[in-house]
Parts: sequence; C-alpha cells; structure tokens
Amino acid sequence: MTDNENGLSYDLQVIDRAKDKVIYEIQVHVGDLISYSYIHSSDGTPVEQIFELDPDGILQLKEERYEWQGAGLETGTDKEITVINGQVRVTGYNRAFPELPLRVARTVSQELEVNNNIIRLNDLAPGGTSLIIRTTK
Repeated sequence: MTDNENGLSYDLQVIDRAKDKVIYEIQVHVGDLISYSYIHSSDGTPVEQIFELDPDGILQLKEERYEWQGAGLETGTDKEITVINGQVRVTGYNRAFPELPLRVARTVSQELEVNNNIIRLNDLAPGGTSLIIRTTK
C-alpha cells in the first residue's frame, strides 16, 4: 500500500489457489471501479459486476448489469432494479469481498477491467483453475 497523488493505493492480485501463486498484479487506488464480466453459463446473457475499492482495500459490490434475467441472477425487493437502454441494472447491494473467489470457466471468456486494462482470466490460467482476487498492502 502506498500513498500517491491519487490517494491510498493497493496491489490487486489474481492468485492461483492450488499453487498459492500470484499470476497477475496491478496497482489500484481507493475509489477505483473494478469490473468483472462473463457470459452466464446457462442463459447466455452477458453479465457485468462493478466493484469499488474502499479505504480498507475491500471490494464493495456496487452494481450488476445484464441483458435479461437469467437463473441465479440477482432480484428481490431489497434491490433497486432498473432497465436502461435494454440493460437490467441492479444496485442497492451491501456486499463486501475481502477476497473474491472465482473459477476459470472452460467455455466462456471472463474478464476483469481495472483502470482501462483488460485482464482475461482465461489467458492467465486454464479452465477449471480456482482463483482468488484480492488486494494487498
């Protein structure tokens, strides 16, 4: 963690869980938005989850976007659900992720977007690999 002209910063890491090895790392700052995108496995809708980095280096889920309601996608009266330009947007989350566990898909692309950098998880590890996304000081 460092302080710079943009404020407090952390290193966002992609970890291969089985090898306990950092396979990608990029500097992020408090307030940065981090996007995780993939294609829903059974419904085929593109899904994008938007996280914001908080001062403690924790990923706060802010919004989820998709083209149509697929199985297992968020819904409920405690969320604000709007449709903008044909895209469903869900906000009102109160979910924090000190670590975000993911598994690399075997059939669809998964991407993180961090500060205009696209990180293709499928290029970092083979399908089936268990990953953790986390920040470090």
